[in-house]
Amino acid sequence: MKIKELIIATLLPAIKAVGKIEMEAVLSGIKQQHTGDVYKNTLQSLHSNFSLLKEAAIKSRSKIDDGIIDLVLEAVKKNADAEGILL
Repeated sequence: MKIKELIIATLLPAIKAVGKIEMEAVLSGIKQQHTGDVYKNTLQSLHSNFSLLKEAAIKSRSKIDDGIIDLVLEAVKKNADAEGILL
């Protein structure tokens, strides 16, 4: 394993964990600053768009890091589930 690959393999999980926390903070801010309908539509739109992006990446065999896509999808799902919002 090259040094670059080792560094990436070591740091990427931490970067993703921080990204998940940041995504949760963004969603919390949206919830606090907007009406329930805006929040609901935002969660549903994010889920739909990132699901399509993940599907396209899989079908095209793109080298996109699906970990980031999964991070967003997990945060959106967690918040939607907590609020009883159907995705």
